[in-house]
Amino acid sequence: MKTTAPYPRHNTTKLLDKPRSFAKRLGSGTAAAFALLPIPATAGPDAVAETKTTSSETNAFDKIWGLATLYKNDSNPILEEFKLRGRYQGQFYDVESDQAHDNNWEDRRSRFGFDAKLFDKKLEARFDFQSNDEFRDLYDGLVDAYLRWKPTKTFSVTLGKTKPLIAQYDFLESTNAQPTFERSQIFNQLGINRATALTVEGSIDDFSYRAGVYLNATPTTTGGTGSWGDGEFVDHDGGKSISLGVGYDFKSQLGVDKADFKLDWLHSDIEPGDLVLNRYDDIISTTFWVKEGPAAVVLEAFLGTSDIAGTSDVFGFYIEPTYDIIPKKLQLVGRYTYSQSSDPGGLRGQSRYEGRALATEGLGVKGDEYNAFYLGAQYFIYGDKLKLLAGAEYSVLTNQSNDVYDGITYLAGIRLSF
Repeated sequence: MKTTAPYPRHNTTKLLDKPRSFAKRLGSGTAAAFALLPIPATAGPDAVAETKTTSSETNAFDKIWGLATLYKNDSNPILEEFKLRGRYQGQFYDVESDQAHDNNWEDRRSRFGFDAKLFDKKLEARFDFQSNDEFRDLYDGLVDAYLRWKPTKTFSVTLGKTKPLIAQYDFLESTNAQPTFERSQIFNQLGINRATALTVEGSIDDFSYRAGVYLNATPTTTGGTGSWGDGEFVDHDGGKSISLGVGYDFKSQLGVDKADFKLDWLHSDIEPGDLVLNRYDDIISTTFWVKEGPAAVVLEAFLGTSDIAGTSDVFGFYIEPTYDIIPKKLQLVGRYTYSQSSDPGGLRGQSRYEGRALATEGLGVKGDEYNAFYLGAQYFIYGDKLKLLAGAEYSVLTNQSNDVYDGITYLAGIRLSF
């Protein structure tokens, strides 16, 4: 069994020794990124009136997006609805750090598929596939591919390739609705991805529950072949994982619009050659998401433990507030992320885009403490279905109190989905 030292005491004041340079670098870059958004000069009543989507514009978008619904007939007892679904997420990044520099455009996500509702809408089918950056392979594996049976509004069973039921906000919420470009470092550290699974979800009054069984030998891509048969359900015999979760809706008790609490546990019996859920034996996540009026905040924390040699136990959290400057049009978002490992070199910096920048200089991206501050905005053209994003993230990765990475990533991009 692997032995690990207690979590070290880190000198977090080092990050705070650079507030002036941080503010100058983040402020100038964020201002440049925000300039790409069609934000009105003021946020007063006149600006709200100028930017408010008119009824005719809304109807035009509704008609365009409505073209994706190829069939809809609630009186058909077999097939009630069939619609196409897809997304494109593209973004420009510019990394400026003490160690390395890099910039480029990335076709971050591109997917296409369909949704179907059958048998009184009690059976849902979803299948979609993905392409990769620059569309080198038009087909790069299945993303979601499942059947979901919903005999009641409060209970469902899902069979197929789907998300493991953990990390409610950073993972289970669609990236179409995420206000930041990338998920938090601590979540990406854990190696969680879609797997072939059988899951159940339900609720009783304000309580909710969920559980799942997952196959760790599920491929996430075709591995560069671009061929059917290399990126679907299961490649070979491998380990299995299980998850259990509970939740509670505190909305009534707190008197707010939203107050969701989730606690989830994922256990993996890892085998050699596993493709997903293969870094940590046990992962615990807890989520608290509160919203009232134009303001919202999410706090999500993670603990990962492992008996695998060379894999360190990790802990981390992030807090992410948002505020609607102009309702349904302009939203500000911030995020602070902190994580640490019990052993030196136990953390991985963000592959997007800190790792890419360091790789250009032949440098690694491993440490034992990570801090990051993100500030950005979303400009909604047609809700989350068509929007522009801009932001900047300042992050510091240290290893035994020595800087591995210290820099800012500036980002601007588009999100399109139907």
